[in-house]
Amino acid sequence: RQLCIIIPVLNEANSLPSVLAELQAVPEIEVIVVDGGSRDETVEVARSFGACVISTPPGRAHQMNAGAAIATADTLLFLHADTR
Repeated sequence: RQLCIIIPVLNEANSLPSVLAELQAVPEIEVIVVDGGSRDETVEVARSFGACVISTPPGRAHQMNAGAAIATADTLLFLHADTR
């Protein structure tokens, strides 16, 4: 895979489905959702779309670094769940 999209999240169960649905239409990408301790259904939502999910302490920079550390693609794109 040439592109990995890393999505740092915290309580994004409402906004995450639409972005993950759009990403499913893009072939050959790696999607990593990095949860910072959500107390809603964020992790379950991400897994239901087939995303790789990891958990870290909260903090966007920490979450993005953790996602980048496990990415296997050549190019990384950091995307927030509420960005279109």
